[in-house]
Amino acid sequence: MTEVAVAYARHQPLEIAEVTLAELAPHDVLVRIEASGLCHSDVSVQSGALPFPTPIILGHEGAGVVEEVGSAVVGVAPGDHVVLSAIISCGRCPSCQRGTPNLCEWGLPTIFSCLQPDGGFRARDADGRDLYQFACLGTLARRAIVPELAVIPISRDVPFEVAALVGCGVLTGVGAVFNRARVRPGESVAVIGCGGVGLNVVQAARLAGATTVIAIDPQPPKRDLAAQFGAGDLIDPGTEDVLERIQELTGGRGVDYAFECVGIGALVRQAWDAIAIDGTVVAIGVAATEDVCELPAQAFSTSEKTLMSCLYGTARPRLDMPLYLDLYRQGRLKLDELVTRRYALWDINEAVAALESGANARGVVVF
Repeated sequence: MTEVAVAYARHQPLEIAEVTLAELAPHDVLVRIEASGLCHSDVSVQSGALPFPTPIILGHEGAGVVEEVGSAVVGVAPGDHVVLSAIISCGRCPSCQRGTPNLCEWGLPTIFSCLQPDGGFRARDADGRDLYQFACLGTLARRAIVPELAVIPISRDVPFEVAALVGCGVLTGVGAVFNRARVRPGESVAVIGCGGVGLNVVQAARLAGATTVIAIDPQPPKRDLAAQFGAGDLIDPGTEDVLERIQELTGGRGVDYAFECVGIGALVRQAWDAIAIDGTVVAIGVAATEDVCELPAQAFSTSEKTLMSCLYGTARPRLDMPLYLDLYRQGRLKLDELVTRRYALWDINEAVAALESGANARGVVVF
């Protein structure tokens, strides 16, 4: 038996349930979760903005210790410290062969199903209900059976709560700058939304050599954090005209890159209006299914502006996660500072409320 946080129905508080885990299949790994971040995507499942199946164990930012492995597992063994990837890939499809495993044609439908790769469940509650696992993981749990493909070994000297954040927020934000946008030295960047993802965009932009980094967020604590992470200019959209202020800060030109990290169609349009001729919008935030963004059609042919999306930092998890942890160990990425508050699993609804209110950059459940 193990304790987990379950969304039994949309628009309802999460429940802590005792669940029974299944026997391990050949490619399964049993992980004792030591830390799990709480991400906006988890809350979007709870709210119904992301139409994933229920009942579901939430959580997709996790790190811990391998306790047991299936008969066919290679690469990890009991006792290994690991971070979990919210994307799995086959290594054979055209997307994988092009070096974009985050778009794996097998992996994406699999994680979106929230079933294990063999189509089965691995957790059942006391009432006999099978439970889905968000992204095949469900890291808001003391123990979780996860696919071998999602398990990535890490150094034992990396704190679990730091490693957990690399599982999504860090990988998404830093990867958007390094892998997708490929920001170059001397360029200018605006970051709309300075939560867990946006703060990583800020610090990655500085690390990439951007000389102008503008952080936009209505929450004063998040703007203060953005300054600590490397933003040179801060904009409060509640009291300032964002576009006018960006024009002032860039000599009337606009920024080279605008990263939308919230997941609201109107903010994607704001990012579009904020970029210069030949500038690029990188849409990172996960919007509600019914949300839309309208853009001026003529500008596509007269400005050479680019609109691109970025899923999971266009990441290659087995390469990028260890790389970003190395940058952390060298003092070049701020990861300890991302953790606003630590919670027990029983306090998960308090953590959800703090995330929704904007009080936390990242709340982390520690076991």
